[in-house]
Amino acid sequence: MLYLSRTALISLGLSVIVGGVPSPKAALVPLTPAEQAVKQALTALVTQEDQAILAQNPKALRAVFVPGASSAEDAFDHAHDREAFLAAWAKARQIRLQAVTVTLRTPHITFQSPERVKVFAVVSENYTYRYLPTGPLQHFGLGIRHDYVLQAVDRQWRIRADDFTDPLDQDTRIPQAAKPATDTPRVSGPHQPPAPLNKNAEAAVHYADEYCGAAPGCGNHGFYNRAYNNYNGEGGDCTNFISQALKAGGFRETCGWSYDRHRGEGSYAWSNAVGLAEYLAASGRATSYAEGRYPSITRPTERFPHGSIAALRPGDLISYVERGRPIHTAMVTGFDSKGVPLVDSHTSDRYHVPWDLGWDRSTRYILWHVHYPNPSRQKTLP
Repeated sequence: MLYLSRTALISLGLSVIVGGVPSPKAALVPLTPAEQAVKQALTALVTQEDQAILAQNPKALRAVFVPGASSAEDAFDHAHDREAFLAAWAKARQIRLQAVTVTLRTPHITFQSPERVKVFAVVSENYTYRYLPTGPLQHFGLGIRHDYVLQAVDRQWRIRADDFTDPLDQDTRIPQAAKPATDTPRVSGPHQPPAPLNKNAEAAVHYADEYCGAAPGCGNHGFYNRAYNNYNGEGGDCTNFISQALKAGGFRETCGWSYDRHRGEGSYAWSNAVGLAEYLAASGRATSYAEGRYPSITRPTERFPHGSIAALRPGDLISYVERGRPIHTAMVTGFDSKGVPLVDSHTSDRYHVPWDLGWDRSTRYILWHVHYPNPSRQKTLP
């Protein structure tokens, strides 16, 4: 039987890729029975992997991977590091990660042989957590793009290789596994987070929630806004996404901050984390009111009784700095039950994720108050 690579298809119940950009309105093409079996097996494997990581169950985690293959050992080691990071982060934040559920799309399935298959999968993970001892259940979502190789072992599919950008290990410049900041937040108690300043800030947050991608909770059927280029695979899409949200929040494009729709690309300030930070500071469209590592921005001060991190408002931004330069940008879109800011972002897609999850003790953060245009003044402009 001849198996063909579905390089232009989205898996069962999802859409064809049109012009390189997924369109949820396009015609639907189902998987073949063999491809559907691979998708079901991969969903089960990823679910077992994620649940084993939360449960810290090395035996169940090991069973996901092909025994003896060096690439599978690398994937197992990465999963084990992920487990250690999550456990350390949850302990430091006094959080219990209760459960994780997994769904996935498989845009590309290519059989290399009857016993080996390559799969490009977009994995959506919905995490449930609570603050100890008895906080309410809360959720956040991650969307991650994986290049898998599956191999049949005793007639069962297992993971032989897994290449992806891990949102729980964002500092790729450090050779060893990233370690979370383990300082417990020195906050006196829950506080009431500030409300959005105006309707434009709300519009920016709404845009971020609508188009944040494959993370559970995002709108638009889990797809990006197809009116813009997708920079995943070209250095990352995080700042391109944030610029889109700022535009939705009422900011007009300028000669330095713009998106060329004919060429399908943004300016340096539009699509680059360093460029956007420089532009925000120079233009006055945002103010950097605090900067530092985790301990300094969570420490109570006279000016910030709950730490400078707690002064963020919906629609504000965080720049994530490694080795002296911003490498990522996220937008504040809400707060959890303790008043901790939650963020949306692209590349590894995030929906209402605690702002520091996935970053390490060496990361510096730039906190930005964004000065959204006044809606009433905008209406009076010609």
